[in-house]
Amino acid sequence: MSKSESNVARRERLRKLALETIDIEKDPYFMRNHLGSYECKLCLTLHNNEGSYLAHTQGKKHQANLVRRAALDAKESESSAPTKQSTQPKIKRNVVKIGRPGYK
Repeated sequence: MSKSESNVARRERLRKLALETIDIEKDPYFMRNHLGSYECKLCLTLHNNEGSYLAHTQGKKHQANLVRRAALDAKESESSAPTKQSTQPKIKRNVVKIGRPGYK
């Protein structure tokens, strides 16, 4: 068996193993694009096949982005908790910022 054939066999075994443990359809970051390739919406990476995507999900970059995303979600959820509101009404000022369009 040549080196390339063993690599193909290894990738296929890893893909089958990952498909048994991970349900791709329930992954919130998995997306098939119109070209038929696969995208990770979290890391903004493109993959040619499911095996490549599944290998990516086990990699350092994806795992680091998951940790960063969880920390960001935790920060947002704690900041969205009800806080004491001031009794003074907020005053909206019409200030034009340089470089910003006037419309929204």
